[in-house]
Amino acid sequence: MPPLFPVTLALYAVACTLYLAHLWVENTPVGSLQSGARIALGLAFASHAVDIGWLCLHGMHPVVNAREALSFVSWLMCGAFLLISFRLQVSIVGALVVPATMVLYVAARLSPSQEALHGSSLLGNIHVTLATAGVAIFAVAAGAAIIYLIEERNLKAHRPGRLSKHGSALMTLDTLNRRCILLGFPLFTVAMVTGALWAVRSHTTGLFSAQYAIATATWILYAGLLVARQTVGFRGRKAALVTLLGFATAMIVLLIYFARGVSGA
Repeated sequence: MPPLFPVTLALYAVACTLYLAHLWVENTPVGSLQSGARIALGLAFASHAVDIGWLCLHGMHPVVNAREALSFVSWLMCGAFLLISFRLQVSIVGALVVPATMVLYVAARLSPSQEALHGSSLLGNIHVTLATAGVAIFAVAAGAAIIYLIEERNLKAHRPGRLSKHGSALMTLDTLNRRCILLGFPLFTVAMVTGALWAVRSHTTGLFSAQYAIATATWILYAGLLVARQTVGFRGRKAALVTLLGFATAMIVLLIYFARGVSGA
């Protein structure tokens, strides 16, 4: 267990509480909540980074196995959301992304220890690193998509709820969705290529596995979404639904990888 795990978990919990308070606490200075949440999340990100560095010094780099990859995903999700939150007013998305980040972090740290799944293969390390980075960024896009769908439904029903009252404009959420996918798609694309090369070089059946087939479906969904956005102005609710479908398939790939690590397969 990394030495700063209790500190990191506590900071994630504080950030999570503040982002949720942004939704549920009435008559509270919104700016102070957002600033406090961002500071707590930034400190959690830094503390988590120190723990990753400590594990690296002890031979457990972020993609040595599924357990560390899961922790790496949570750290990247935190970093991606922090980066975007400085450009767009999307603190409402933090009410989804930050709890998910904390849950993944706890799951990674409390899961059984695992052996390395791909030894010291440089190509394997590159593949898993890029794949986890892509999934992490897609997770932020999925958070924006969920909030978009909820706010749109409330607006159409003339039933403003807490999300609509404290949330972001639909256009801002759609912009966040688009930017995240634009950032994550190239990473995921290179991960697909390196994964194929890794399978060929290692003479395994990975290229024809269900895991790679589902990953290919994920790539097709996001590629189609980006093309449709550029060519026919595909956006809004339809784009949010495709984003969630793509993220669901990406999570299936991640869960298969994690299950293989736990079982030692």
